[in-house]
Amino acid sequence: MKKRVAVTISFSFSIRYLIRTGMIDAMREFCEPVICIFWHQPDLIEELSCKGFEVHVIPESKRGLLYTDTRLKLDYWFRLYKLKSPTYKVEPRYIEKFKPFKKVIIARLREYYNNILFTFTNYKNNLLKKDEQYLITDTNYNEMLCLVKELNIDTVFTVTPFHAQEEIFLRAANASGKQMITSILSFDNVIKRGWLTVNYSCYMVWNKYNANEVKRIYTEAMAFNNNNVHIVGAPQFDFYHQPQYIMPRKEWLQLVGLPDNVDRKIILFAGGPVSLFPQEPQFLQHIDDAISEGLIEGNPIILFRCHPIDRVERWKQAIKNPKNIYFDSSWNGTTKLTYANVTDTDIAKLCSTLYYTDVHVNTSSTMTVDGSAYKKPQIGPGYDEVYPHSRYPIITYYYQEYYLPIMQTNGLSVAMNRKELINYVNDALKHPENYIQKCRDIVLAITTYDDGKNKERVLNVLKEELTK
Repeated sequence: MKKRVAVTISFSFSIRYLIRTGMIDAMREFCEPVICIFWHQPDLIEELSCKGFEVHVIPESKRGLLYTDTRLKLDYWFRLYKLKSPTYKVEPRYIEKFKPFKKVIIARLREYYNNILFTFTNYKNNLLKKDEQYLITDTNYNEMLCLVKELNIDTVFTVTPFHAQEEIFLRAANASGKQMITSILSFDNVIKRGWLTVNYSCYMVWNKYNANEVKRIYTEAMAFNNNNVHIVGAPQFDFYHQPQYIMPRKEWLQLVGLPDNVDRKIILFAGGPVSLFPQEPQFLQHIDDAISEGLIEGNPIILFRCHPIDRVERWKQAIKNPKNIYFDSSWNGTTKLTYANVTDTDIAKLCSTLYYTDVHVNTSSTMTVDGSAYKKPQIGPGYDEVYPHSRYPIITYYYQEYYLPIMQTNGLSVAMNRKELINYVNDALKHPENYIQKCRDIVLAITTYDDGKNKERVLNVLKEELTK
């Protein structure tokens, strides 16, 4: 009998990783995937059902005020005592500039208060006891226990173990004695997300840095599973080795809204989420102005790609009199931006965008790695004319622990002022051949492998784990 494996999907990127790579199709060879999706996506559910998959819509985790407050305090304890990252304060300090002063003061006072409380040995232990108590009384935990039993599963396989939507379901499955396996979706998740409440029998990650992070942070899990951490690369990067995902140029131009007869070089500007980079449109404006002023040779155009969890309208409103910019959206959900189906066309559009554009600009984004897979010069703005005197300027974002391997390759050109940004763009347009090895260094540093066989690595580990 094949093991029944619950495969959780709570994010559009999970669809790309698990379904569009063909991973769940291949899983059928050695197990029975039970698809557990945490929002109602009719077209995806119909697609999977027609292929014979068992699909269940799982209710989101419901978390009351008492449980949520306890989890927030435990996440603080996690960052302070377990994460042990030298850069753990960068993001919360960096985003303070975007918040009202009153909220910053309240957050700092709460931080100071927690610092004091955690000096008492029993405080953390009492929080853990409350967490167990409120899990039962202040969430839909009992409903999830019943659901786990009804699903009749043997194993849970999640690529988003940090997501709040899945948390109560995962805890219920773990408490029910199910085998718990995770392949962490992105290279920044271990450092940037909160504390994992479940100890997994197996962790799969992108690179050696992630592996060391997991082993350093989750010492209890390592004792439990004998350091069972595997470096498997990034299955979503396998698309970049598959020529069928490159559209004919004319078809791609029409899809992203560019003129059919365009013969100018194209600068791709990949936007970040508004929660982290609300001031980012300034860089797009600077490049557009430079082209209009003749400061960028060859009169290129800019294709702006909106982040999947952002809305293109804010960019259109922020840019004054755009003259050389074409705006393109990514996949977006309707009820929630992260709740979107990612189709093969979406994948082909992304791959073709990376392939047909000449220079890529983004702010401390995973897109630096994606673009490097196509050996395109990568440029990152490291200055900020909107917040020029911030104690935690935008450049600090590039030096967080998870992003540091990229910086150590010297493959990313980080511009420290507007003039430098334009100079880098000019050089990259004129001499793209100088950036090929730099791009390869970035890809290998972050995804470990560059052979298009990452999906197979995940499947091999998963198959082996299911025999235990």
